[in-house]
Amino acid sequence: MSSTSTLRKTKMTVTISGDVASEIDKIARKKKSPRSQVMEEMLRDGLLKSKKRAIEKDIETYYLSLTGKEKKEDREWAKVAEKSAKRTWND
Repeated sequence: MSSTSTLRKTKMTVTISGDVASEIDKIARKKKSPRSQVMEEMLRDGLLKSKKRAIEKDIETYYLSLTGKEKKEDREWAKVAEKSAKRTWND
């Protein structure tokens, strides 16, 4: 992935509530950063969290869909992995 400094910026106009704007301004003053940079960091953080939640939901959906036989096999593989990890860490 390209670094954020090399990506082309897109100018946008958004409308947000006054209380949110005030909080962004406070953060920008404290960080001595431009308001747009603070907002971009917040949006990027929100996007990453959203992606993480989607992945966690997909994982949960997968495990809830397993049959009894598949769950048993998964537990057996987990035991094998645990033993292998213990041997690796104890070497």
